[in-house]
Amino acid sequence: MAHRRSLHSLARFFSSHSTVAPGCALKPVASILPNHFSTAATSSSSDCIVPKSDATSWCSSLFSRNRARHFCSSSRKDDDDDEDEEDDGEDDDEESEGDYSDEDEEGARESSDSNPKPKPKPPPGPVDKVARAAEIGYKVVGKLQPSDKVFKPYEPVYAVVQIGSHQFKVSNGDTIVAEKLKFCDVNDKLILTKVLLLGSATQTIVGRPIVLDSAVHAVVEEHALDEKVIIFKKKRRKNYRRTKGHRQELTRLRITDIQGIAKPEIKVDPKPTKPTKPTKPTVKEQEKVAVAA
Repeated sequence: MAHRRSLHSLARFFSSHSTVAPGCALKPVASILPNHFSTAATSSSSDCIVPKSDATSWCSSLFSRNRARHFCSSSRKDDDDDEDEEDDGEDDDEESEGDYSDEDEEGARESSDSNPKPKPKPPPGPVDKVARAAEIGYKVVGKLQPSDKVFKPYEPVYAVVQIGSHQFKVSNGDTIVAEKLKFCDVNDKLILTKVLLLGSATQTIVGRPIVLDSAVHAVVEEHALDEKVIIFKKKRRKNYRRTKGHRQELTRLRITDIQGIAKPEIKVDPKPTKPTKPTKPTVKEQEKVAVAA
């Protein structure tokens, strides 16, 4: 590559300074070139050089203008041409970038038109509420009325029910605290449908995984918040500390009845009556008897 540039620079030099001094002999360019340059590249030029012996002043003035020239470097014109080419290349790049950006914008618009943003989901309807409640493990029956007598005396029957991801062993009249049930209000009557086990003093029924034809009735007493839990995070030597608090939402239920198992009758033994002891006469009664005698 360096040889080719030097040859081109020589050819440009001799073509630009083709003036011949009077009385000088013409020599071909190939005769003064070094041996390692190919003569084929310089045979096309028909210019000549001027020896220093015949025209000293002319040659000195000729070479003074190009004293700092190096064969392996390009001329100023080449530099200017290269700069112009670079500028043209930059302009082309800018145009191509502009075209690309326009195409990107059009593609983004088309993609936005073809894939619109998802709309916010509407609130769940009554059917969705029933389905979600069934997944959790309960069913809303209705409101508790003042005339309803749902609270019964204790019965020797227990059950294991599942609410969400938690299991509870309950009996008639017990109170349990579960995670908040979203689709019910205070004083709502519920039926806990996921009964895993029923038991009494005489028999035990195990579900696979749920006991069929069984239900546990409950009443919603309160929606409340659990005690506050502090969450502290720290990364040493990183100046990172975070403190947060959390209070879990809870629902308190009162168990009113368990169905699906035979309930044994409660036998109440009458308390035996204690025999009366003979009472001793008091001092006053003895005095009265003595006076009467």
